[in-house]
Amino acid sequence: MAPMRPSLRHCARRRPAASPVLLVVALGLGLVLVLGLAGLAVAQSSPSPDPVTSADQAAGATWAVTLGPAPLHSQPDDASDQFRELRPGSPLQILGYADTWAYVFDPRPGQQGTAYVHSDLLGPSDPPSAYVFKAPPDDAEAVDQAGRLVTDATLTVYPSPSADAALGDVDEGSWVTISAAVDGEDGARWYRTDDGNYLPSDAVSFEPVPQAPAVAAPAAAPSQSYQGRWLDVTLTEPAHVVAYQGNTAVRTMLTIKGRIPRPTPTGQFTILRRVANETMDSSTIGIPRNGPGGYYLKNVLFTQYFTGDGASLHYNYWSSNFGYAGSHGCLGLSYADSAWLWEWATVGTPLSIHY
Repeated sequence: MAPMRPSLRHCARRRPAASPVLLVVALGLGLVLVLGLAGLAVAQSSPSPDPVTSADQAAGATWAVTLGPAPLHSQPDDASDQFRELRPGSPLQILGYADTWAYVFDPRPGQQGTAYVHSDLLGPSDPPSAYVFKAPPDDAEAVDQAGRLVTDATLTVYPSPSADAALGDVDEGSWVTISAAVDGEDGARWYRTDDGNYLPSDAVSFEPVPQAPAVAAPAAAPSQSYQGRWLDVTLTEPAHVVAYQGNTAVRTMLTIKGRIPRPTPTGQFTILRRVANETMDSSTIGIPRNGPGGYYLKNVLFTQYFTGDGASLHYNYWSSNFGYAGSHGCLGLSYADSAWLWEWATVGTPLSIHY
């Protein structure tokens, strides 16, 4: 027969009456707790839904910046209409949230409006500079033309050399679309880009956008020649790679070459090793991933190394500056050209690289 469990009623002991002093203390602590929770609720309340359109109102709002390219949508849905894509570092006012989406307001005159953006594309920020709220200057001249940066330049939210107007850096060799020329705050000529930002006019050169050729003969016969399959690389802009079978040109390909301080090496080389799908990490060549010029790139296809320190031919999916400088010494190719070259070349294929 199982032993009987003691009854809680029988085991309970009579508690002594609570002291009046303890009751007062408990009530006081309870009041403090309620007031504290109320204060916390106020502190965590949703941001004001009123869009901020002037710098003197900015301190009372909640702000974020885009951490990378950020598409603005009409609804919290990837299938909804996309208004435009903001550059990294663009300021946005947070008006609220809808699941994993942030409801935001773009405060810049000329493009003010509300939209939805994936909240994981945003990072917290202090109120933006007063330059963000300044009305853009009138156009001095219509341009509407593609241009290439001939030097590293700072992209700004207003045509001013002030650090408070800076949005981010644009690398030499990058292509931009210029919509108009304006007179800047400093009295100099500036260019407005098609997304409403600004660049100093002396940083931009207007020239035809290069088109990657499929098969073409080189402009001049190479000074160096090999038997069988080999590659002749000309670094004079527009930089290009010509695949040869003996003295016969098989295919000409525009390439992205290295930029200072890491230009593409010149001389005679051979393909040393090949990796079909590479991960490229700038820390392996002494550049911290998160530092200036750092990178960590996955799925770099059709990589064919021709130096022991990492210079290679490969598919370049993160840039379109074909024919010009823009790499850390590698020769970047389009998908079609890099895929073709992967099938055509092999370990031991010679390269002659020159200007």
